Amino acid sequence: MDADLSCKKIQKLVLPAIRVAIAEELSKKYDYTQEEIAKKLGVVQVAVSKYLNGRYSKEIEKIADYIKSKGLANNIVLNIVNKESKEKIENEIMALCENKELLSIA
Repeated sequence: MDADLSCKKIQKLVLPAIRVAIAEELSKKYDYTQEEIAKKLGVVQVAVSKYLNGRYSKEIEKIADYIKSKGLANNIVLNIVNKESKEKIENEIMALCENKELLSIA
């Protein structure tokens, strides 16, 4: 796969899907507010609202469902809940963005 195409897939599909999976778990399981989730994910509250209300593409939904079914974002969620460093959380998100399985279904 071409590097530019891979980067575009990560930016447009994989990263938003990871954020959807994380936001949903933080909201449902840990009662985080949209503002708290936005701060932890480095996005605006409006983006979190879209994630939690299912306002995203079918492609993102497919990847997010895969992430949730495999528990791929669980460590990231636990690190957020346990107040791990921002750097550690960002590194785990980036590692998941480069997951070959996710890129293959994107």
